[in-house]
Amino acid sequence: MTIRLAQLQDAPALRRLNEAFNEVTDVSDDAIRTALARNSEIVVVAECGGEAIAFCCAQVKHSFCYAAPVAEVTEMYVDEAYRRQGLAQGMLTFLEKHVRDAYGVDEMHLLTGCANHAAQSAYRRAGFVEKREVYMRKELP
Repeated sequence: MTIRLAQLQDAPALRRLNEAFNEVTDVSDDAIRTALARNSEIVVVAECGGEAIAFCCAQVKHSFCYAAPVAEVTEMYVDEAYRRQGLAQGMLTFLEKHVRDAYGVDEMHLLTGCANHAAQSAYRRAGFVEKREVYMRKELP
């Protein structure tokens, strides 16, 4: 298995993985290729046999309030057939090195579901610690 940055040719596999993860069926391969080409999101994939089987996404945020930018892990999914093989850890390690080297990031954040205990466990193994903050959301009309 290989862990690397996503490439345009990964679009069909990323679409399939995203459908399984988010149950989103209205994102086309072309839309994924466009998003990857824009380079506004860092997408890491784990591949097996030349096909992406997992992904981890992050965005780098810059704020005048802090000296260094911060990376936020926004999505992570591992195909069920490949879970519990260290792919989440591998993708997070790859991502950490990439954002540190390419963007000068010295801190990563993430949000995950309160009931998603498997993900929480994976993130703790990767060195993330829980912060006591409140996530709030508002849908705009």
